[in-house]
Amino acid sequence: MDSPPESLEGLALLIPSICKADLPAGFSQRAKESGAVLVKGLTDRQEIVTKLLAALPEVNEVAARLAPDFYALGYCYLQVELLTRQMRYSSSLDEIYFENKTVEAAKAAAEGSEEEAKSCLQACFDVLMEERNQYYSVDASLLDFVLVAESTLNDSLLAEVEGGLPINLWISGALAEKVAAEHPQLKETISQKLVDKQIGIVGGEWIEGPLNLLDPETVLENLLHGQKAYEKALGYTPKVFGRRRFGMTAFIPQVLRGLGYVGAIHATLDEGKLPVSNQGKARWEGVDGSTIDTLAKFPLDATKPETFLSLFSKLGEAMDGEHVATLAFAHWPKITSPWYEDLKTIARYGNSLGEFTTVEHYFEETDTATYHGNFKPEDYRTPWLKQSIVRRQPGPISQHLAREQFNARLDVASKLEALAHLVAGTSVAKEETGPIRSIHDPANPSQHEGPLDEFAVQAACQAMASALPRSDQSKHQAYLSFNTLNSLRTRGVFLPDLPELPVNESPVISSGHDSKQKFASIEVPGCGYGWIAGDPRGGADRKQKSMLDGHVLRNEFMEVHIHPETGGIKSIYDYKTRGNRLSQQLSLRMPGKKQGAGERYLGPDASAVYSRMIVTQIDPGTSSPAMGEIHTQGRIVSAEDEVMATYKQTYRLWRSSRVLEIDIELDLKVDPKSLPWDSHYCCRLAWGDEAALTYHDVQWVRTRCSGRRIEASNYVEIEASHGKTTLLTGGIPFHLRNHGHMLDSILIPHGETQRKFRLGIGLDLPYSLPVARDFTYQAPPMLETAAMPAAGKSSWLLHLEAKNVLLTSLNPLTDDAGSPIGFQTKMLETEGRPAKGAIRCFRKIKEAHLCDFHGNRITRCEVDGDRILFQLAPGQWYPLDVIWA
Repeated sequence: MDSPPESLEGLALLIPSICKADLPAGFSQRAKESGAVLVKGLTDRQEIVTKLLAALPEVNEVAARLAPDFYALGYCYLQVELLTRQMRYSSSLDEIYFENKTVEAAKAAAEGSEEEAKSCLQACFDVLMEERNQYYSVDASLLDFVLVAESTLNDSLLAEVEGGLPINLWISGALAEKVAAEHPQLKETISQKLVDKQIGIVGGEWIEGPLNLLDPETVLENLLHGQKAYEKALGYTPKVFGRRRFGMTAFIPQVLRGLGYVGAIHATLDEGKLPVSNQGKARWEGVDGSTIDTLAKFPLDATKPETFLSLFSKLGEAMDGEHVATLAFAHWPKITSPWYEDLKTIARYGNSLGEFTTVEHYFEETDTATYHGNFKPEDYRTPWLKQSIVRRQPGPISQHLAREQFNARLDVASKLEALAHLVAGTSVAKEETGPIRSIHDPANPSQHEGPLDEFAVQAACQAMASALPRSDQSKHQAYLSFNTLNSLRTRGVFLPDLPELPVNESPVISSGHDSKQKFASIEVPGCGYGWIAGDPRGGADRKQKSMLDGHVLRNEFMEVHIHPETGGIKSIYDYKTRGNRLSQQLSLRMPGKKQGAGERYLGPDASAVYSRMIVTQIDPGTSSPAMGEIHTQGRIVSAEDEVMATYKQTYRLWRSSRVLEIDIELDLKVDPKSLPWDSHYCCRLAWGDEAALTYHDVQWVRTRCSGRRIEASNYVEIEASHGKTTLLTGGIPFHLRNHGHMLDSILIPHGETQRKFRLGIGLDLPYSLPVARDFTYQAPPMLETAAMPAAGKSSWLLHLEAKNVLLTSLNPLTDDAGSPIGFQTKMLETEGRPAKGAIRCFRKIKEAHLCDFHGNRITRCEVDGDRILFQLAPGQWYPLDVIWA
């Protein structure tokens, strides 16, 4: 009402906080003297009710029990009337009937007649539903997401599970295991509710790691182990994928489809940026063209009053614009707004404002989504670097580096072991093991990785060496270099224990030595080996020139000039185009001066201040036909000549290699500030073409990126008019493009303790990913004293004709006795374009089958002798079973 009534006797007066200043002077005293109950200055519903009830005689039990139902009725009436106007309709509610039934319900409750009160309340809710059916006759879908963490495994969660309405538990596989192990009553209740289809499960992963930085095999293993954990703990495998932490990529839909998921929640409850859809239910299109139904809108916060004050607006927008009207709510167990409890009470009486449902029912039973969401990679912006700094998590860069190195070693070791079993035909022990791939990052630094180190790789190399058939020649001291990638690799190897240098014939391109050791540039076939033995005839070919000339490194593909004043790269030239391809230096980026009021706005890149390098020493390291090396050291100084850090860099270039290796060591005198994207020590690259396009790998698939912030665990490509230059990151994930023609690779943000890093620069690489994987880790050459392999000094075991396809895994297929009868692998198209070709094997093939990610066979492949024909869509990843003839 606009103004207080004259008679206040027997009235209950509620004064909103916003109206307190408008009350007439002395009104509070008049209300008190008149016997009215005046409530002001209170915002909590329970406190208001308690004060009102204090003025009444004892309230019977039925009335107290039904009070929430009357609150819900009032809220429902308000929202339905507002929704009617939101949908541009006029109300058709019979106000007299509604008012009479409401009064009857109140009287019945006051008299203790619960059944009659509920009957009248039901009539009121039915009338409101009829009102809504006049303009929208389909029930909106309401999804209740209950978030589960280790700290919420208590009575509150049990109470949520035991509630009468369908809910959806947002829980990881690791937490499901903990529920089963430590909370048997909760586990039994959840399992029974799953059978009754009153609970949905959202999850899928065992642990929520940095998904968009993980390689495909790690993503798959985490999901598979998660499914096993759910099945073991709850007797149920999730059908709907979701994660609380940020992390979605266009690679995920094909993996989820291959694992049998029916839907996904394309939203996270973490910081970061995700693309959103104008539809609640949409089709999420992956990089390979596969799609999966998804909830493409963020859940509403069920704890905030504003969510429910404007519920009619959100519901009206969903009804107006969405093919399947959907509202989702998220909250921790029993931590909700009282109006959310009203909404749940309304749902028990009917579907006036929507129907609560499980995610499984939502994706399987509601209308098929018609909108396809093809979200761009630059629309995903992770918060991980910022979070790790703000939360003071260890190793904001080095934790990611350690994970990539560990998984790369694991890939090499597992492929070599598989090849050894396949070549030798030895039995494979069947072991039940948990996930051994690393998922850790600064948020999960203590993630157990298993006992895998260089000794495991060495053991795998030894097994492979033992499996190779040998010739009848005499034994020689030699090195075996294995290549587990499926394409020819040019690499440099150190051969310290060879008595003589090898001859420059396949696999050796060139060999040399310095005062410390011997080395060689070699070519190793894909999924094969190179055998490098010393020879009295070995040594430098007189026709091959030394690769170091003063401050210049050069080979067949590039010429690298070291800047005499900074110690960085002054320029890189090729032999086909004019002009500098790339320059490099180390720098400390600091945020610029804070702008004053009225000054022209400058973006963070325009106002940023970069330090400069001053070289103190340039040492020619190694000069030979096989390898050239230059060492530089100096200071990183500010504009005021304050020393911010000292540095050491080593530039290394091998014969016939398209990759320049850079080893970096920094000694900090000044720490960067706590804004990691605006303040950091970095390796800074610059090129001349501001219109150059940039690409990076997402789950090993080449993807265009147009944003400033780039996350890439393997490489960043700069594609300009004159050619393609590739930064090989070696596992360093965070990069910043600025001014259109510069790229900062973040080495040391605030809180980082690692000081040594390794990067590579590739010139006109035909295919970046295999080079990047080889750069990240390659099995060190193994010294042996043995006869030359029977197949020669170099040979392959598996060969792929399509160079844009990579084998991501290799495992023996065995019979019941454990003897190999074939192999399992997974083929990934890595360049974002169709692939067609064949896999050749070292023996005849009987049959081959494409499978899903559970190993179920889908399609039989065409086989021709030792060749398996295949065809892949851009970015497609497919498991393959191969049976020997």
